[in-house]
Amino acid sequence: MTHTILSSPTREVVIGFDRPFVMIGERINPTGRKMLAEEMKNGDFSRVEADAL
Repeated sequence: MTHTILSSPTREVVIGFDRPFVMIGERINPTGRKMLAEEMKNGDFSRVEADAL
């Protein structure tokens, strides 16, 4: 499958349909978002997916 490699000076992240879920960026930062943090802790990423779109 196709994948994409994102890199910074200190880190490299591989994303793709056959790769594990990766969170990138501040929009999905759970700090100050109690409900989002709790959902993520429980493995529910539906709100993350909605925010990402």
